[in-house]
Amino acid sequence: MDNVRAMFVVLPDAPLPDQSDVDSADGLILVHPQDETDYLAATERVAAALQIGPRVYLVTPTLDSGQTRPYLQHALQPGVYGVAVQTAASVDQLRYLEGVLEELEIRAGIRPGLTAMAVGFHDPRAIDIMSDCLAAMRDSSDRMTWIAYDHAEMAESLGVKPDSPTVQQASSHVVMTAAAYNLPVVYGSPPDAAYAASLGFRGCATGDLADLEGLRATFPRPEPENGEDEEDL
Repeated sequence: MDNVRAMFVVLPDAPLPDQSDVDSADGLILVHPQDETDYLAATERVAAALQIGPRVYLVTPTLDSGQTRPYLQHALQPGVYGVAVQTAASVDQLRYLEGVLEELEIRAGIRPGLTAMAVGFHDPRAIDIMSDCLAAMRDSSDRMTWIAYDHAEMAESLGVKPDSPTVQQASSHVVMTAAAYNLPVVYGSPPDAAYAASLGFRGCATGDLADLEGLRATFPRPEPENGEDEEDL
């Protein structure tokens, strides 16, 4: 199980952090440029991020935008750990992405199947297909490494407050479904980290460097699996 306790999000208009600032980060989540067609900027930004240290995940443009493949064609390069899908609308979309990755890995000189996938499930429709998506990905590849869940997005989609029992029930459902596939779930709000940990979430994503050490202290370190070095977690 991947270590996702403290994931640092780098927004398009934000500078890349210094290596010393992200010593406590378990991954950098690099959001695609505002101009999704600025491929040169994407290539250069990813190359610079790879020099910082933590594992790098590339947030793709939405899978129905038509920009996913062109973006990854320029951004995916040796050293990138994985891609992060903002939300899954169908199993077919994830299979499409898997096919794109297989093609582009070969072109980039990356071992086919090496690039990980993280997928967001943030609303009732996405959660309804979550189990089907995870089963399909498990049967076709081992790319899926963690799940993202934003309770605030869920609350907005339901028209309720984030602390609503309905949102808590949805949160628990996501954790239980992911656990059935041995996948950790990343929560979307560091101020609620202790609460998230109590529900079984394995980490949080944040854009604030000051949160990182606290997140690492809040969430338990995953146990090494067969053939996995503890230093890799």
